[in-house]
Amino acid sequence: MQTAIGGKLDSWADLGTYILAFIAIGLFKWQQIKPHALMLYVFAGVMILSYIIVFVKFKGLIGLHTYLFKITGYLQGAFIVSLFLWGFYPLPYYICLIWGTMACIEEIIIMLILKKPRMNVKGLYWVVKNKS
Repeated sequence: MQTAIGGKLDSWADLGTYILAFIAIGLFKWQQIKPHALMLYVFAGVMILSYIIVFVKFKGLIGLHTYLFKITGYLQGAFIVSLFLWGFYPLPYYICLIWGTMACIEEIIIMLILKKPRMNVKGLYWVVKNKS
């Protein structure tokens, strides 16, 4: 069962999780991440751009919940757990940030295509398919 308020709350929770993850990495693991920070900056920049677009165009979070972003959550969650348990490994770091950047770009394209807010769109393929 899904509700509009549940979708928005989920999106706000996701945003809060990202903010706290960035804070935790900055406070406790920055020296390990610092030599590889460029990819983190790229991901953060594209993610912030996606939030700017959704707030400007739709006046708030809309909860697209694409498949790419669901996979991103699992990849980044696994990376953060492994970072704090076993230390930094570049391969999972780059995989989760590149995947996350692609997910953000997909969401930006979707938001630019949509005329009105929609929740749970699955992905760009389904948005384009349902548009025609």
